[in-house]
Amino acid sequence: MRSVCYIYLIAVNTIAFIHYGADKRKAAHDKWRIPEVVLILFAWAGGGIGAFAGMVVFHHKTHKWRFRILVPLAMIVWGVTAVFIIYTGQYYHAGPEAEKYIKNVSDLPVTMNHAAVTVTEKSGVYCFEGPGTDTAIVFYPGAKVQTEAYAPVMYLIAQEGYDCFLVDMPFHLAFFGMNKAEAVMANHTSYQHWYMAGHSLGGAMAGNYAAAHPDQVDGVIFMAAYPTKSLKKKGIKALSLYGSQDGVLNQKHYQDSLSLMADDFTEIVIDGGNHGQFGDYGHQKGDGKSGIRQEEQWRQTAEAVARFLAK
Repeated sequence: MRSVCYIYLIAVNTIAFIHYGADKRKAAHDKWRIPEVVLILFAWAGGGIGAFAGMVVFHHKTHKWRFRILVPLAMIVWGVTAVFIIYTGQYYHAGPEAEKYIKNVSDLPVTMNHAAVTVTEKSGVYCFEGPGTDTAIVFYPGAKVQTEAYAPVMYLIAQEGYDCFLVDMPFHLAFFGMNKAEAVMANHTSYQHWYMAGHSLGGAMAGNYAAAHPDQVDGVIFMAAYPTKSLKKKGIKALSLYGSQDGVLNQKHYQDSLSLMADDFTEIVIDGGNHGQFGDYGHQKGDGKSGIRQEEQWRQTAEAVARFLAK
């Protein structure tokens, strides 16, 4: 797919450059001209560099304000778009252990008990359905992390009796899908209690959703995350989990955020845990070296969530 995009951009810029040169020659020989709207559209179709180069090399349309403004603007828009696509296209991929929990194979690395869990996917939402029927969690993944990486923790929590809905995010950034919980809740009306949860940026966005919808949410579970909107005096309770070796979570911002935390607040520090091991996606840049295996961090996380929800 990426190679196709490269070929397209090379082609459209080359064609734009040629057309600007051809139109210059036509103007010099008083022949039929290429419409100006076509020349500008080449720039907005991704050929901004070729169009601008044609203007400079052939000294063509350089005195017309439409071209002096619209062609460079097209280059800027396409440049920003390219940077965004490249940035979001580089993300942490789910590891092989996470895939086992998605497929629900028989030799899972960690199980909480023998309760059966059914894993289904529909419209970008993974449902981990265990023996529970009353309470469910909507989980938002961390920034630039493949959604499936969080399958182990979701599976283990579901085994404890709390169904989990793991939500895929546009561009792997929960910022662009903060309100996706609304559709999940609307499509599953049998649950009496809903909790928002998330890791890192996903946790912050889960907290924002809860702050904006306190009538829909009983609480928030932050995994290496913190609120950016006030949860106080809204009848919401909160659980904060992070590893003692977390090198990504900004502790100053975390401590400052406690003024926004729910009145009913529980904090648990996982001894030896780090930032990335709330999922299965390998070592995250800037993270501390974990003192425990990722399977142990999954187990402790699921146990802490189960205790919190059982209160």
